[in-house]
Order: sequence, then structure tokens, then C-alpha cells
Amino acid sequence: MKVYFIQDAGEYGKKGEIKEVSEGLARNLLIRRGLAIKLSEHLEKHIQDVEKEKKKKYERLIKFAEKESKELDGKTFEFYERSKEDGSLYGSVRKEDIEARIKSRFNFKSEFDVILESPIKNTGKYEVEVDFMKKYKAKIKVVVKSKNA
Repeated sequence: MKVYFIQDAGEYGKKGEIKEVSEGLARNLLIRRGLAIKLSEHLEKHIQDVEKEKKKKYERLIKFAEKESKELDGKTFEFYERSKEDGSLYGSVRKEDIEARIKSRFNFKSEFDVILESPIKNTGKYEVEVDFMKKYKAKIKVVVKSKNA
């Protein structure tokens, strides 16, 4: 009997998988416990349609990611933070701060992640990498200036 797993079922199958299992296993364990449902032609077609839509959406997001990474590449973002006389900051500029600044300036549709090993704790110019959908990268400049005045 072919079943579609609606939850992870340990060694039997993972959520979203379609597998051929014995009729006893399907009826007595998987279906009874709500781990899987019997696969009909209608359900199989529906699952294929959903998978096609997911793939189309992913491809669309990849196109957006490529365009958006090129748009962001080379841009400069300035941060004004309180600092000591030696240039060290009282706080820091974190990757979340940089992401928020990018989101406030651009309306990106794809997911992106700022790659910053540790928070910036000194004034100066820094080059930071932004990863789009784990496929495209953009390099931006982050300038941290003192706002003591």
C-alpha cells in the first residue's frame, strides 16, 4: 500500500515522503496513529501540484536574490555610535543592526543574512558580506563613526 507521511515516523518515513509499505503496517500503525494517510490518485496529483508550485516560488525567489544582491553590492551604510576617545564603542554594531538598516533602505523580497563573525566594537570602515538565499553574495561597506559632540 502506498502512503503519504504527514508526520515523521522514525524509521518508517519522514514527513512529505511517499512510500510503499505493507498493508498491515499502514492500517495498524501509520494510519491509526495519524502518521500517514493512504495515497490516492487525487492526493498524489495534488502533492505533485504543490511541489511544482514550491519549485516555481523558489526559482522566482532565486531570481529576486540575484537582482537584489547586485543592487546591494558596493553600498555604504553609516552608523553613528557613542564611543570613547580611543575609538572603541560603548556598545557595538551587531549583524541585526545592519540587517535592520538594509531592510529600512531596501524592500527586498528574498531572504538575506549578514555575515559578521563578531559585533563591530570600534569606529572605522568595515567590509561586510551579505548572503542572499545562500546562493548569491554582496559586499557592503559599514562605516562606524563617533557621535560624541
